[in-house]
Amino acid sequence: MRQDSWLRVQTAVMAALALICGAGVILSQRPDGLPRMDPSKMAQQQLGALKARLNLTAAQESEIKPFLDAQSKQMAEVWDKTAPGSPLPEAVLRTMRESRAVTAKRISEALTDEQNAEYQKMMSERRDSLPGSSRGGPARQL
Repeated sequence: MRQDSWLRVQTAVMAALALICGAGVILSQRPDGLPRMDPSKMAQQQLGALKARLNLTAAQESEIKPFLDAQSKQMAEVWDKTAPGSPLPEAVLRTMRESRAVTAKRISEALTDEQNAEYQKMMSERRDSLPGSSRGGPARQL
């Protein structure tokens, strides 16, 4: 009877490992068939998060919105060039990182010192929550 219980435990552990490994493969690929968020909606969500957390003025919103719109549009174009279900090539990942860095720099320049400190904290929290970070989700090259 004990051997039967042990066999069940081993089977459950092996099944769990197979699911975890499968999830890693899935997370490293571009989703196939999932609707892509509209770039303008993506930018609007990002602006809303910045506005709420940083208490942006109307002038700051007007200055930052075009940066987010341009980044979202560029990300969508880069994403659309990648075949569904395939891993993102290093060149695509590099382009996405560069686009985010340029946008972050422009946003930072539009903020006060206090807002900038909170923005850097916000960006750090975001990086820490991304897959593959030392404190984030499952390993994935970003």
